Amino acid sequence: MADEANKPAQSVPPKQADRQSREQSTIQFPYGDLNDAAAVANALIAAGGHPADIDQLAGFMKQQPNSGNFRLKIATARMFGVIETVANKYTLTDLGFAIVDEARKKPALADAFLNVPLYRRVYDDYRNKQLPPRPLALERAFVGYGVAPKQADRARHAFDRNGRIAGYFEHGNDRLIRPVVGSFNATPPSEGDAPEPLTADQHPLALKRKNGDGGDGYHPFIQGLLKELPEPGTEFRMQMRVKWLRLAASAFDMIYEGGEGEIHIGEA
Repeated sequence: MADEANKPAQSVPPKQADRQSREQSTIQFPYGDLNDAAAVANALIAAGGHPADIDQLAGFMKQQPNSGNFRLKIATARMFGVIETVANKYTLTDLGFAIVDEARKKPALADAFLNVPLYRRVYDDYRNKQLPPRPLALERAFVGYGVAPKQADRARHAFDRNGRIAGYFEHGNDRLIRPVVGSFNATPPSEGDAPEPLTADQHPLALKRKNGDGGDGYHPFIQGLLKELPEPGTEFRMQMRVKWLRLAASAFDMIYEGGEGEIHIGEA
């Protein structure tokens, strides 16, 4: 067997070598999809979220470590940025933890999609534009980015699946639109992070009075009403509130359309 391993590599005919080089993609894209990546993340989470070697991870996923299906899922998860290899063990990234968290799943999927070099290139070049028509024109665009011609069809099908899973085709599949979601790193503020209530001097109306007439382009009647309001934090008796509201209702009738009906204002 050692003799077999030490045999010199057989040369490849020039034409065959040239054909192989032409068929090799120069830009990365997955054959699997985001569901495959999430399956890897879920397996690691179910085992405690700790790093795992290839045999352990295959066991978690009930796969054979040398099977093509298992290796496809691992390669897909790595390309989307869900896992990384540290000291020969697979470990979840921050995005990997987020993708299995229902509260952060949508933004995590949106970010994972753009971790793929081909998808990022398409997104950047066709932002706010229509994608080339499917199938041929879009596949030709992929080839222009570095996808091997014989792989363009598979690349397009994977692109379409992943775009749908990540939410980029919610408004139609003729363009990539990032879903309206925040960052998967965003966490709700704790009680200690809650903003302090505004003081009387910080109140917007008080600032307007200090910095100018507070008109902001409002009709003079509205400006007059705002000036009649007392300073925030001071007394504003019920009788005066009713009077102010009645004046406001009269002003609205004079300067706005669509005032059918009556507004009844009075003390309870």
